Amino acid sequence: MKKADRKKRKLIVQCATCLVFIAFVFVLAILNLFWPKVYFSDNENRALSPGVNASASNIFFGDFDTEFETWFSDHFMLRDRWIEIKSSVRKDLGAIENNGVYMAHDGRLIQQFMSYDEKTVEDNISYLNEFAAENNVKLNVMLVPGAAYGESGYLPIGAANVDERALIRQINGKLSDQNCIDLTEVIGTKEQSWFKTDHHWNEKGAQAGYEAICRNVLNKEPYAFTLTKVADDFKGTMYSKSGAFWTKGDPIYRMDPTDGLNVKVTYDNGTETDSLFMDKNLEIKDKYTYYLDGNHAHVHISTDADSDRKAIIIKDSYSHILIPYLACEYKELEVFDLRYYHEQVSTWLTDMEHTDVYVIYGVETFAADSNLSILW
Repeated sequence: MKKADRKKRKLIVQCATCLVFIAFVFVLAILNLFWPKVYFSDNENRALSPGVNASASNIFFGDFDTEFETWFSDHFMLRDRWIEIKSSVRKDLGAIENNGVYMAHDGRLIQQFMSYDEKTVEDNISYLNEFAAENNVKLNVMLVPGAAYGESGYLPIGAANVDERALIRQINGKLSDQNCIDLTEVIGTKEQSWFKTDHHWNEKGAQAGYEAICRNVLNKEPYAFTLTKVADDFKGTMYSKSGAFWTKGDPIYRMDPTDGLNVKVTYDNGTETDSLFMDKNLEIKDKYTYYLDGNHAHVHISTDADSDRKAIIIKDSYSHILIPYLACEYKELEVFDLRYYHEQVSTWLTDMEHTDVYVIYGVETFAADSNLSILW
């Protein structure tokens, strides 16, 4: 073959390759343009980009390029499948985590807890001590460790986390005038005390917390409960963050005292119900909201429990699955989430004849939450 012919053939191959690539990109762009759009990702549990502001001012002087990049990424066809493939490839290549989630043994997805702000911890300790002293109350403080502590035996080799037991005991030591309920020797002794796909403790972990309260606060034997499975496909925050969309969901259980309990629950939005469980939320992805309807600033609970005790609970979402156990011990409970409740909790201490005041947080939340300043 002559040299000129070889060059010509090479040029034809290069042009053909270029045309095929351009055609591929064009077809991909057309498919992506007309691919059905969704504006909330169930798997990622977040809202997707609603669109792009294509005004002249935004194109030339605004954030059009950033908005378009976000929109294109959020609405790329088969997005969930690509995220899953990326996560799977990382795992196969030896990565032990993805997006802050350890891919642990036995299908567990465990949240990393690598560091915390010491000043935030010290500030929160001060807020609690000052709140207790100002209102002449003794707080019952329960900090719940995460699965990285309680199920550390399932973590992959090389996983590193904060020593949660040491942190909890450090905090408890500086809350010396309060009644601190240490779960570090208790939780995890029950089989699988955390959800596999979520950062919260599950019904077994919460029951261990309830039993610890009975021993340390109420000085009584805990009530017996009947557990009924109401769902088996809960896929929580660790599932959403990790991209490990092949992971099997967790079961959700309803916990009822065997002796029965009637309740009336009033939420901050005015909704009233006769149950601590929200059945309609079993139809959505975030099935953890089955317990006490998820996050609310203030929830009032009254019961027909054989008790005259009344409690105030300052908490994060770890308490949602605990309260169905705890409710049978109290005539009334006032439940506050300081992430959403921005009024003085101390007014409830004077208006309500409370017998117990609880502060119940996941330790990682406590170490990061700046909202406890509202107490003071």
